[in-house]
Amino acid sequence: MIEAIFVLVITLMFIYYTAKIDYEHLAKAQYIYSHYSRWYQRFFFFVVCGIVNPIYGIAAGLLFTALFDQILNKLRGKKLWHLGTTAKWGIFFNKRKTLYITIKIISLLTSLILFLLCAKH
Repeated sequence: MIEAIFVLVITLMFIYYTAKIDYEHLAKAQYIYSHYSRWYQRFFFFVVCGIVNPIYGIAAGLLFTALFDQILNKLRGKKLWHLGTTAKWGIFFNKRKTLYITIKIISLLTSLILFLLCAKH
């Protein structure tokens, strides 16, 4: 149980500080045109979580999907469900807001269920 709580807290911290770093760049008008380095960093984090337990890797990835954009939006003073126009993710979901919100909710609930399942074992 302590392991699951630890991984959950570390994941939440990773999500928050990843959003904070992106916010600091955006606040300086250093727009992010390529997301490859960020994807590699995030993928590496999820792999490390998955080494401890593959379910943690999946849960961490889902939690990131659920929370990152919303944390970044709040740091930037934007609406919770704001989508940008640069990243392919934002371009795709700008016309599919209901799908976007549904994916976020499903990702959040699934990640929490997975963390709870790991906490029981």
